[in-house]
Amino acid sequence: MKRLFIIFFFFFRTLAAQDDVDRNLILSGYIEAYYSYDFNQPENNLRPDFLYNFNRHNEFSINLALLKASFQNDRIRASLALMAGTYAQYNLADEPAWAKFINEASLGIKLHEKLWVDIGVMPSYIGFESWYGIDCMNLSRSIMAENSPYFFTGGKFTYTPHPKWEIQLWLTNGWQNIVRNENNKSLGIGTGIKFIPSANFTFNYSNYFGNENTQPIRLKRFFNNFYLLHEKGKWATIFGADFGIQENFSGKTDSWFGFIGSISRELGEKFTLAGRAEYYSDPNATILTDGLKISGLSANVDFSIREGALLRIEARRFISPEDYFPLPDGNFRRQNSALTTSLALRF
Repeated sequence: MKRLFIIFFFFFRTLAAQDDVDRNLILSGYIEAYYSYDFNQPENNLRPDFLYNFNRHNEFSINLALLKASFQNDRIRASLALMAGTYAQYNLADEPAWAKFINEASLGIKLHEKLWVDIGVMPSYIGFESWYGIDCMNLSRSIMAENSPYFFTGGKFTYTPHPKWEIQLWLTNGWQNIVRNENNKSLGIGTGIKFIPSANFTFNYSNYFGNENTQPIRLKRFFNNFYLLHEKGKWATIFGADFGIQENFSGKTDSWFGFIGSISRELGEKFTLAGRAEYYSDPNATILTDGLKISGLSANVDFSIREGALLRIEARRFISPEDYFPLPDGNFRRQNSALTTSLALRF
């Protein structure tokens, strides 16, 4: 942790030497606290293991606390963000200790008027949900978002041939890794294409291809994500879909997929109501710990305290065709329900 803050200090010092630092350096922060109650009352105080955000039961916790510095002029851009919280604890559980505090760390250079190249740890180009809960329609993240990358480490080219189009090409350290597995020297590749035909519509398609096993046995993964966002007046709707395939040890191919639909409506200047329906199928446990088929429903009410401060409460329910969710008496049931409240502040 000490080394990261030393890097943080020298990052600021380097930027401060630039003449345009006051105009182009932005310091910001984000913190989101929460309390979640799981009605199945898990003995280990953890919600289902396919959740990585807001996953502590009957406990006041910090999902994400983040400090960020970003810099950009007409040729160079850089970003450094350090974090703590249960998001970092569970999403980066397999990373070395020094890496678990890194949210972003990247440097970019403008090669052409419409082309940037960036290298480092950067937000994922896959999906429409992020680690900033205040920017998401629903309080909690969808099963699709929780089980696809929130970030990638590598290099990316970003090309904007037109204000309505953005194309990204990625070369990564695999599927959501800061540090590659020592026994897997493969790199992943990916593409993201965003089209904004009008102020109301956003279309996005992204994919990923890589080896997800240690050498010499290679298990190739090909993943696709699509979403459509529509906003008009006080209404907003999102539809998203995932589909992936991966080789298995028997030489065959396993697949998984998911769907999500969310809708929200502003109720006056302070309140927003949102709902979500989702389905996720991974019968061969390619992504999830266990082979599962899960349906989910959620509804949340948001109260905007002021700009950059949001209080939320959400009811969420999962339904599985099999007894999967543990009970304190050692039995299992098909349903899991929880209430979660959060308070987020961006500064």
